[in-house]
Amino acid sequence: MRTTLLALALLPLLAFAQSWCPPGATWTFGYTDILGGVVGHARVDYTADTVLAGLPAQRLEVNVNAYSYPTQSYWTEQPAGVWFTTGTDAIVQLWQPNEQAFDTLYWFTAAPGDRWSVPWTYGGVPDFIVLDTLWTTLSGQALRQVVVGLDGPSPEPIDTLTERLGFMEIFINAISPMFLVDQPFGGLRCYSDNELQWTNPTLQFGCTSLVGLANHDRSMATSIFPNPGTTNFTLDLPPRPHSITLFDATGRMVLQQRTTDARPVIATEALPAGLYRIAVRDEQGGMMGATWVKE
Repeated sequence: MRTTLLALALLPLLAFAQSWCPPGATWTFGYTDILGGVVGHARVDYTADTVLAGLPAQRLEVNVNAYSYPTQSYWTEQPAGVWFTTGTDAIVQLWQPNEQAFDTLYWFTAAPGDRWSVPWTYGGVPDFIVLDTLWTTLSGQALRQVVVGLDGPSPEPIDTLTERLGFMEIFINAISPMFLVDQPFGGLRCYSDNELQWTNPTLQFGCTSLVGLANHDRSMATSIFPNPGTTNFTLDLPPRPHSITLFDATGRMVLQQRTTDARPVIATEALPAGLYRIAVRDEQGGMMGATWVKE
């Protein structure tokens, strides 16, 4: 579902006030590249209006503020991209430079059972399917919410889309065939515009904090056993949900699973012997990493 959906829905709504990208709109996401040893936050700012492919569009500028442990240096206002969106308070689309076209990103007025394709993908990823719709009130503003899963025999909720804010966990430019994996861009920490202020209630750190990756690495290294190992290893984690991802020596993802177990056992029988990097992310943006050896 690409520009066709926008063409059908945009024209009748142009006379209505646009709630997407109001003045001062700023999103702050976690930013953690555990393989590269970089940790911090990414800020997305709505900076200007423009016209793209004949449609009114919004320019979003992305900057990363982070600390690089390998170089022991801070990245301050490091440009990470410029994106363009178009739409209204009903549907928002994201510009895809490779296709020179807009693709549906957010559908705020979708109803249960509605579907739209995951942007930035070229097959292999099921469509979003709407599982439920809700309303929430933030800063006195009534905002629609859309609970989505991936279309399949038994779809489960993977994220909640909130008007203005967007997705809570799926970063705006990290929706790709790897979008359910730990990418450098993490979940939404904070959002603000001239009328609304929101901070993720699960956030234990400030919007622009640097989560202590190096400290997590040292503490986690003693919480993997056995190491070296063969058919499995066990992690010792804080008692809350985590996403566990395993990368081989080339940086290729070879395993991923989510767990709420404080001592999950990770099966590795199918993996060849070698050196592996473990990345663990919690729902608050915290990251942990360690190295594991399979004999």
